[in-house]
Parts: sequence; structure tokens; C-alpha cells
Amino acid sequence: MIAVFASKGYHVIGLDVNKEFVDALERGEAPVSEPQLQELIIQYKANIEVTICYEKAISETDMTMIIVPTPSDPKTGSFSNDYVLSAIKAIGEVIKSCNKYHQVVVTSTVMPGSMDGIIRDTLESSSGRKVGCQDNEIGLAYNPEFIALGQVIRDMLNPDFILIGESDKRIGDALEALYLKTVAKRPLPFHRMNFVNAEVTKISINTYVTTKITYANMLSELCENLPGADADIVSAAVGSDSRVGNKYLKGALAYGGPCFPRDNRAFAALAKSVFANALLAEATDQLNNYQIERLLRIC
Repeated sequence: MIAVFASKGYHVIGLDVNKEFVDALERGEAPVSEPQLQELIIQYKANIEVTICYEKAISETDMTMIIVPTPSDPKTGSFSNDYVLSAIKAIGEVIKSCNKYHQVVVTSTVMPGSMDGIIRDTLESSSGRKVGCQDNEIGLAYNPEFIALGQVIRDMLNPDFILIGESDKRIGDALEALYLKTVAKRPLPFHRMNFVNAEVTKISINTYVTTKITYANMLSELCENLPGADADIVSAAVGSDSRVGNKYLKGALAYGGPCFPRDNRAFAALAKSVFANALLAEATDQLNNYQIERLLRIC
């Protein structure tokens, strides 16, 4: 993220508690392997600073974006906010001593209800300020990314849309201006909403995609067992219907990665927590595990 924003002319300060990452970036080296990352770091090194000091990162910037892990609970599937809250508390403590308006943006995926609940409460209690649009307050937003490992920079520069959950119009406008300068795509759709709608939207998109992948794999098995049927031909025809679409509609491996499985389970956990039906999300997860077993049997 720092490399992308730096490439668009922003002066960016990256903070990480992992000193090895910070040391690598100070040497002009990418701390992780990702296409285009090393090139951007070298080309725009003048716009990039790195630190392990919260005071420097917050006091010398106008906006802070939090990108930390939110591990899944192995029993419930819900996301943990522990790392987010730790960062929020540290940021709030610095803001408390700064005589300026600051904007805090959570990019990590969190459970619905988190932003307007424990995250807002922690930020307000640690900073001694209220969340709001006044100069003596703090802007708070939820702005998750829709990216895939191995194409993070490409996805950041070419998003389908920008999702913003905002505490108020001031921080929403600031994020919109940031992305209009960063992303060349026009028109660039923005979906701005309250926190809980944005939180539900984030996990709902991945859950819908996993359902579509699982449907394609179910269709593939059916065609394999039906003489004369070809799953690729059928799925291509089905996907040509504008109500369906071809993306992710092809029999293949089970879905995986750092987001799809856990977002699907988190959606089911959320549904159960509000006494809503979670059957489809649970069935998708079960069928995905079945697909893994089925492919192992074939091999």
C-alpha cells in the first residue's frame, strides 16, 4: 500500500512492529515478494519513510491506515480484533497529545459491529476525543481492500469499486479524493455507507464468490457423471446469461487462500449470532471440503 500511494505523489510513512521489515524498506528492499513492489520502492523511495515509532507515524501525517491481521477463531469462525485494537489504542494515545485533526482508517477485515462498537470506543477512550468531523475530533472509516496475493498492486490500481464505511462526510470525502488521485479508472464507483453496511458488504462479496465457485464445482461433478455432458461447455453457456456472468463459473480446484474460506465461515458465524439462517454459507464450506476430497480420490 505504501508503494502504491508513494507512486502517486503522496509522502507515506509506513509503520511496522517487525523491525526486519522496516530495515529492509530503509535499504530500499521489498520485505515481501509481490510483482512490481520492488520496482515501485526503488523508483519512489524519496516518497517513502518507515518507522517503528507510532509518534512519528501519526504526528507527521494526516491519515493513518491500519492493515493488521484479524485471525479467525478456530471454533466459531469469527475474526479477532486484538491486533486492530492494539494499533487503535497506540494511535489514540499519540493523537491525545497532538493538537490537530487526524483520520484513522481500518483496512483489515473485521466482524460487523466492530467499527461502531469496540473500535470506536477504544479510539475515543485512548485519545480522549470523540469520533466526528470537527477539528478537535477524529475521523474514523472502514476501507477494506479487495485484493489477491500475487496481484496486490494490480488490484489496488484497478479496483472494481471503492468501499467506504464512514463516521462522517469529511473522512469519506478525504478517502474519495485519495482514490481519485490514485486510481486512473473512470468512472470509479464509490460505495459510501455506514460502518455496519460496509462490514457486511466486505464479507458478503467473498461469500457470494465462494458460493459461485462451489456451484461450478458441483456442476462439474454432475457433468463428469453424465455421459456426453461437458462441464466447460455448460458453464460457458450458463455464464453468458447476464444474471449469472462467467467470472468464477468454471469447474476447478476448491477455493482457498487467506480470505475466501475464513470470510465464508465468518459470514456463517455472523448469521448465527443474530439468529439468522446460515445454511447456504455452511453448505458452501462443506461442499468445498468435499471437492478437495473428490479431487484427491481422482488423483
